[in-house]
Amino acid sequence: MMKRVLDAVRDFFFPPVCIACERDSRTLPLCEECETKIHAIEQRFCQRCGAPLEKSRRSKICLECAKYPLSLSRIRAWARFTYPLDKVVYAFKYEQRQRLAGYFAQKLSLVLSSDRALSTADLIVAIPLHPFKRWRRGYNQSEELAKALSRQVRIPCDKVLSRSKMTRTQTKLSASQRRANVEGAFSVSPKRVHLLSDKRILLLDDVITTGSTLDEAAKVLLDAGAKDVMGLAIGGAWIPR
Repeated sequence: MMKRVLDAVRDFFFPPVCIACERDSRTLPLCEECETKIHAIEQRFCQRCGAPLEKSRRSKICLECAKYPLSLSRIRAWARFTYPLDKVVYAFKYEQRQRLAGYFAQKLSLVLSSDRALSTADLIVAIPLHPFKRWRRGYNQSEELAKALSRQVRIPCDKVLSRSKMTRTQTKLSASQRRANVEGAFSVSPKRVHLLSDKRILLLDDVITTGSTLDEAAKVLLDAGAKDVMGLAIGGAWIPR
């Protein structure tokens, strides 16, 4: 009762606003208009990396995956990483909006429910941050997402991966620089390796571009005994590898 009263008082003095357009909104994190601008990827996507396929392409695999296959058997992204999704992801990562994990988990649970392969995962694993970056930010958005998704789909999650190498932000790097940047960045905790034996792993990240981060982490998980590694991301902004 008291919480509802406090929430009503807060909303009166500080009306909730859309993260993207900053207009008053009854729906959060986006207003109804901005929510409709998100382009969910539901049909005609590459069966390996999840990138949208051109209508003229008959193969179920994109040209990039045909030429440069990744270590993951399958990757899906909920939506294209364009406006306004980029605004919400930025807030989730850098503006202490950990509660957005629930919003994104609900969207990703819909992807899982429609994807037979992903729904067979035995364990959810988040892409880790370097300890210094995690300390500076205060949290790892992918870990928050993994916990929220785990509760929604009832697949356990665990911190089996660690990041021992301080890597540069991938945003402005070329494809080859991205691969070099994350090479050797991940390791599996010896105390958690038993959790991977003969298991199908769902590797979770916020955004996929070349897939280099997911690919490097997948190699480590497979070397540690995982049976299969699949990937899942909030947004996709695919660029050539």
